[in-house]
Amino acid sequence: MTSPILHLANTNVIDPTQVDPPRDLYIQDGKIIAPPADNQPTQTIDLTGHTILPGGIDMHTHLVTPAMAALRTLQEHVIPDIVCNQLIGTPTWLRDQYLKLGITTAIDAAIMPGDAPAAKLGLRELEPLNTGFLLLLSHHADLLAMINAGHMVAASQLAIKLFHNAGAMGIKLVNPGSMQTMDGPAVDVLDIDQTVQDMQATPRQVLTFFLDISDKLNLAHPVHIHLPQLGTPDSSPTTCQWLDAMSGRRAHIAHLQYHCYTYDEDWYLRSDVERVLKHLHANPQITADVGLTSFGPAYGMTADLALHDRLVELFGDEVGPTLRFQWEGRTSFGLQPLDRDPANLGYAMQWATGLELILLVDNLNQLSLSIDYPNGGAIASYPQLIRCLMDKSYRDAILDQAHPAATQATQLKRITRQLSFDEILQLTRISPAHALGLKNKGNLHVGSDADWVIYPDSILKTGDFSQSPTRVMINGQFL
Repeated sequence: MTSPILHLANTNVIDPTQVDPPRDLYIQDGKIIAPPADNQPTQTIDLTGHTILPGGIDMHTHLVTPAMAALRTLQEHVIPDIVCNQLIGTPTWLRDQYLKLGITTAIDAAIMPGDAPAAKLGLRELEPLNTGFLLLLSHHADLLAMINAGHMVAASQLAIKLFHNAGAMGIKLVNPGSMQTMDGPAVDVLDIDQTVQDMQATPRQVLTFFLDISDKLNLAHPVHIHLPQLGTPDSSPTTCQWLDAMSGRRAHIAHLQYHCYTYDEDWYLRSDVERVLKHLHANPQITADVGLTSFGPAYGMTADLALHDRLVELFGDEVGPTLRFQWEGRTSFGLQPLDRDPANLGYAMQWATGLELILLVDNLNQLSLSIDYPNGGAIASYPQLIRCLMDKSYRDAILDQAHPAATQATQLKRITRQLSFDEILQLTRISPAHALGLKNKGNLHVGSDADWVIYPDSILKTGDFSQSPTRVMINGQFL
């Protein structure tokens, strides 16, 4: 028996990957199909006055980590109400937040091997949202011990076994080459060729090991790397050093905004976006998600304990309690509530630098939109950040209310570029699908997954993604 065919007629199909998108779409078995020559559609829906877009993709978020579980457990007792109300909720609440924004795919960026079974169960609670996760391997004690001892064959076998057992999409590294333990202060990586603490292998050797493992596994999504020196005033030299070290190798850099800072001659903090972009442009095989930030409540959640220690030193418990966990003896993570006040120099700089990074890049194919939820703020902040990218007067008005350093130490005020609607689709659909190796998502080609969102045609003029889609389809099913 032939499967039913759904026909969406008289719609405005927006897909920048196609020169001449069709006016009508046909869906069968969860896929877009060519117009049938013989079979009549089972159902036709007239979508006159409506626009169809591919479903959005959030390629770097945190959904079901032990840290999120800890926050959900603690939220009724120790976390400020403003944080709970805007940031932390049940998995179904989180799913609904994404669907209201037209996002149909979300990827958890850091799951430890021992937590993979629980993560897969947790992700089911977000259905029908498309989900997946990256496997955090950079802190695995047994794996690092083998690398340190030079037992590379055994290390490779263990890494591949861990990956296959987990069922992950890709490999995640956090500050690779550092020692992230609960015992004593964490130490950050300062030079890619200098060992850290008790490590005998250099960060470059650890990085190369995992790049090779990714190649052996033939992963569609390359190694996903949280670089050292996140958020420090001298992070850009380290960032450029690592980008150069990966010359000719496929890789993905997480939340790049936090790695684009330097000092000026008077030791004042400055954005160093142009320098970092020069090295990114020289490596077109490397992609990155941006890590934009919004003003308001956020939650620092990280397996980078050197970063967590810096956050604790800066903010202590002024917003809420700071927490630090060890998970199954394999890795550790820290939690730090944040209040991203625009009057704060650091927060203002991060907001401005993230926008500057996107507006100055030559090749949008290399960048994907992300906020590293909940680190950069609430999922609901995406529409405002998109408006900042599309409307100079709007972003300038916000910039004028922020700490003066955001104007003086970035180029944001001088940038006149305003992204087009198609460029926003590039950042939120096409680029993340490409970076993740999801060929059947982020576009409306024949053979692609029927994941899309329907808006009134007015969205093409307003670019207002704060309005919920009229309808959402995932895997060929209307929700």
